[in-house]
Amino acid sequence: MNKKIDIPKLFINQAKKKRRKIGIAIMRPIPETIKSLKKAKKYADLVIVGAKVKGFENIVEEDQDKASEILVKLLYNEKIEGLVRGQVKDSYTLDVFFKMFGKVPIPSNRKVCPGAMQKGKYCFFVSTCSIYQGMTLEDKIHEIDKMIDYMQSNFSLTPKIAVMSSLRPTSKVGKYKSLDDVAEINKNLAKYLQEKGHDVKEYYFEYESAVWEGANLIVPSMGLVGNAWLKALLYLGDWKLLCCPYLDLGVAWEDGSRNEKDFFWHIVHCVAMLNSEKK
Repeated sequence: MNKKIDIPKLFINQAKKKRRKIGIAIMRPIPETIKSLKKAKKYADLVIVGAKVKGFENIVEEDQDKASEILVKLLYNEKIEGLVRGQVKDSYTLDVFFKMFGKVPIPSNRKVCPGAMQKGKYCFFVSTCSIYQGMTLEDKIHEIDKMIDYMQSNFSLTPKIAVMSSLRPTSKVGKYKSLDDVAEINKNLAKYLQEKGHDVKEYYFEYESAVWEGANLIVPSMGLVGNAWLKALLYLGDWKLLCCPYLDLGVAWEDGSRNEKDFFWHIVHCVAMLNSEKK
């Protein structure tokens, strides 16, 4: 990780500023999940929607879609200050949000939802890993500009950016147009970021070097690659997903994966975002 900055500690310190009321959907309250919720009580007053979990304010609802509706309605009625999606469907919960809040749905290629990954001493942010993301230079610039603003404005972090790609300069350029196109997009992204004065380096497909050299913002070559890479780290590599916020909804909305078991960091990050000086 960036040796000068302890990213998880930043989240904790910001979450300590003020307790917040956070809603989360929990449909499968296994012991590991309950343990993470109890740990998060130090920083937040939790409302559990879905299953009944002893020791918390509960709204019991077995139907997953109805649980999504209840969770979003709590946010709409200001009964909670922030939302952690937890164990309900991403797309349906977002659809409910857009309809209830009267907002125009954000196109799939323009949703900005970064993550922070941690294992041992390594920790970094990764750009949106939706399969629809990062297919054009314009989309990548839109996203990375928002990511940089998120890191700087909310946590006073200076990005050290690793731009990934599909080819090395020594690769067989011209053999497959699809690989050439992705490489061109990311070469131009790195150039754009350099011209704006950011600390950026192209690592091509050497993700391990980017991590070892202390990059704190890794930009996969395209969303499809990032999605597979992130899931491999999370479910096969024993990495933790600390946070996964939507940055363009106008509310504190923490996303993630329904298959996660530990929601402690998602809750802490949601509180930290609410306590940010950027409003």
